[in-house]
Amino acid sequence: MTNTPPHDFSAYANRIRTLRVVALALSAFIFNTTEFIPIALLSDIGASFGMPAHKAGMMMTVYAWIVACLSLPAMLITAKMERKKLLMGLFTIFIISHIMTVLAGSFFVLLIARAGVALAHAVFWSITASLVVRVAPKGRQTTALGMLATGSALATVLGLPLGRMLGEYFSWRTTFGMIGAIAFI
Repeated sequence: MTNTPPHDFSAYANRIRTLRVVALALSAFIFNTTEFIPIALLSDIGASFGMPAHKAGMMMTVYAWIVACLSLPAMLITAKMERKKLLMGLFTIFIISHIMTVLAGSFFVLLIARAGVALAHAVFWSITASLVVRVAPKGRQTTALGMLATGSALATVLGLPLGRMLGEYFSWRTTFGMIGAIAFI
């Protein structure tokens, strides 16, 4: 009879925790990319609705106001919710809002869709820092926060240029469709 070593469940648990941190960092990348990508696509969006870019830019203002005004109330309302279910609900709103963005037949529908994304954004950023610290492997909380910040920063240096190229090559709707698809995955 041979002695078999016990399974190292702590190493497995740390890998799972690390994957959760990576998933949250990727989520930060997705949320920040979708927040800023309209800037890169504003003239295309405006042209598709027969309006100048500066008028289409109103959607950026609406988005910013929703995030600014709803972050604290949304955080307080969702404070007692289980985080995994809350995160899944946020991504559901996020994905549905991106589908609406892709299919928007009018600028008003686009504004409603972007309002849904802004609401998901407001709650996401109000819970994410504490959540990434909570799911990080023990002793790796600072690294987890750094990964979250990196995901966020990569949105401006990687997500925006890629989104713009995709929008130029196909259409601005394709860019938002890809963001929604990545969020779904």
